[in-house]
Amino acid sequence: MAQAFKAFLIERGARLLKRVFDIDLEHCPRCGGDMKIIAAIEEPAVIVKILTHLGLPARAPPRAPARRLDLFEAA
Repeated sequence: MAQAFKAFLIERGARLLKRVFDIDLEHCPRCGGDMKIIAAIEEPAVIVKILTHLGLPARAPPRAPARRLDLFEAA
């Protein structure tokens, strides 16, 4: 039962990514064929190991400083 619920949450997450960011995880961007999510990697140590192996940064870039927003500027 837990496995089926986890699969449901992964599928729901894929639909949310498609709706919010226009990222389609259900169709191949090259050929348009169907794709299926077969795993979700959640362990931070494993994620770092995979990204490092691929030569990708394992840490998120630093946040940019907040910009000032003048809501009440004189016109």
